[in-house]
Amino acid sequence: MKKNQQYKSILLLLFLGFLWITFNQSGIIKLIKLNQEKHILIDEVKILEKEEEYIKNNITQLNNNLEYIEFLAYNKYQMVHKNERIYPNDRIYRIKDQKKLTNP
Repeated sequence: MKKNQQYKSILLLLFLGFLWITFNQSGIIKLIKLNQEKHILIDEVKILEKEEEYIKNNITQLNNNLEYIEFLAYNKYQMVHKNERIYPNDRIYRIKDQKKLTNP
């Protein structure tokens, strides 16, 4: 009878210890949640690094590649060269020279 009660006490202590290890503030469940958050943040950092690389490449192209600037002017901003033929349905943007506007 005494051994049976000792086993119950030991099992109760083990069960309480398991609950404490699992559910306390630094327990297993908290560790699993933090690990999931870590993986999410690592993925976000990878995405941001790719975006940063794209932006750096775009800045380099804008600083060094006149063809790229012309490509953007034609396609994104629908600009035309000075003597280029314009069709009736095309939108036209005229850009005034800032130097001429500030120095009369």
